[in-house]
Amino acid sequence: MKKVHFFICLAFFILLFYAKAYSQMEEAEANVYFTLPQIALVDVEPGLDNSIIFRVNTSAESGESPFLELPVNDELWINYSSSLATTQNSRSIVAEISQGDIPDGIQFYLEASTYSGTGGSGQVGQPSGRIELNSQPRPIISNIGNCYTGDGINNGHRLSFSIDVSDYSRVYSVDESSFVVLYTISDN
Repeated sequence: MKKVHFFICLAFFILLFYAKAYSQMEEAEANVYFTLPQIALVDVEPGLDNSIIFRVNTSAESGESPFLELPVNDELWINYSSSLATTQNSRSIVAEISQGDIPDGIQFYLEASTYSGTGGSGQVGQPSGRIELNSQPRPIISNIGNCYTGDGINNGHRLSFSIDVSDYSRVYSVDESSFVVLYTISDN
């Protein structure tokens, strides 16, 4: 009787094990589709009025050279987002004077800092160092891959603008001179 009871229990466990093993071998499929478009967005923060004002003032003493009032401004930040096609290498951001003219005898410089902020996921770009801006596009950040910098101030790259009087003999009195700096993110 013990043998019969043993074989019944053994048969029950074998049957249970086989049923469990068989149920684990069943499979099902689901098709999943994913689309991510190419993205190339650039923005200058803090927002509405990103005007920068520089002044060349006269000295109070005759015979002294004019001096630059606030010759450096670093209040603006550049933010960007980028997703590339698999065949592309990277992107760059270029800057240029798109409207207006820099007064004669004045040089205008731009430098992007290294990345900082809350985004940074992916391959953020590398700054190009201090460049002189004119009407020709000049790279300020290069080697941008799939990434985002975060939005707003303290995210992305801080932009430092500076001016220098390169030739006082060419500087003439003007009430106001203005120009526009255009930023473009493009594929390499």
